[in-house]
Amino acid sequence: MDSTKTAKLPSVRITDLTKKYEERICVDKLNIEIMPGEIYSLLGENGAGKTTTINMLTTLIKPTSGSFYLSNFDGLKDREKIKGVFGVVSQDVAIYQELTAFENLYFLGQMYGIKKQELYNRITKLLQDANLLNRANDLVGNFSGGMQRKLTIAMAMLNKPKILFMDEPTVGLDPKSRRQIWQTLKQLQESGITILLTTHYLDEAQALSNRIGIIREGKLIVEGNIDYLRDKIHAVSNIMLKFIDHNNLEKFKKLFQDSSILKLSPVKHDEIQDSVMIKTPKNISLDEFFNILYKLLADNNISYSYFSVLEPNLEDIFIAITELENP
Repeated sequence: MDSTKTAKLPSVRITDLTKKYEERICVDKLNIEIMPGEIYSLLGENGAGKTTTINMLTTLIKPTSGSFYLSNFDGLKDREKIKGVFGVVSQDVAIYQELTAFENLYFLGQMYGIKKQELYNRITKLLQDANLLNRANDLVGNFSGGMQRKLTIAMAMLNKPKILFMDEPTVGLDPKSRRQIWQTLKQLQESGITILLTTHYLDEAQALSNRIGIIREGKLIVEGNIDYLRDKIHAVSNIMLKFIDHNNLEKFKKLFQDSSILKLSPVKHDEIQDSVMIKTPKNISLDEFFNILYKLLADNNISYSYFSVLEPNLEDIFIAITELENP
C-alpha cells in the first residue's frame, strides 16, 4: 500500500456505533473519524454516552451494532490484535498503592511479555518523561493526585500504543496538576500519538483539542474545531463595558432602553462591578456595532474604564448548542 495514502487513514474510525440496553439507547449511530496525531475531545453531560463509547472502543463492552477500526484493525473481528495499539487512562487511578512507581510499571510490563532489558529501558524513559524518575522507588500511595495520574499515563504508554483513550483524565486534580497533565498530552501528541479525550472541563478541551465533538443522549450533535463551532451556532462576540461609577451604568441602562439598535443586543448587567456584557446583534458586523456603541457613549457623555471585545469560548458554544438541541 502507498505510504502517502496510509498516512492519511484515520487512526480511529467509528461507523454507526450503537449500544442499547433493553429499551435505552446509550450510544446512537455514532460516526467519528480521528486522524493520526490528533487530539479529539468528546464532550457531553453526564449520561450522554461518552464513557460507554470509550468502553466499546477498548473492547470492555460489545456494541449492539455498528463498527469501529483502530489503526486499520477491525474492532469486532480483530479484538485481540487491537489491544496492542491502544492505551487507556480511566477516571479511576488504576495503580497499586502498595507498590513503587517502578514496580507498578515492571509488573505491567511482565504481563505484556516485554523482555527484561527492553522493559527497564522503557520504564526509565517513561518515568523520566513524567518527571518521576527521582521517585521511581517511592510507594505510589505517598504520591500526590497529579503524580499518580502521570504514572497512570506512563503505564498506558508502556506498550507503545498508537492511540490513547483518556476518560476524564484530570478529574479531581488541582489546577497546577491539571496543567501538568495538559503538557504531558501535548508532548504525546507531538510524538504522533492519537488521543481521544472525554472531559467535563471545557477549558481543557479548548486548550488541547484539534477538534471537538458534542454528544447528547448518545448522538453526536456537532463536531469541528473552535472556529467551526462558533460559526455553526452563528456565535457572536461579546463586548465588555465597565463604567467609571454606578451613575454611568444607570445612564447606559436608560440609553439601552431608548436605543432601537441596542434593543437588538442581549445584555447582562453586573450591578456590583458596574459593568455590562453586550452580545453583538447577528445582523450587524462587529466593527459596525463597535463604532455605533462607541459613538452613543461619547454623544451621551457616559464614562467607562474598560471597553473590550470578547470572543465566545467553548463554554458559550456548549451551552448554546445544548440549548438548541433541547429547547
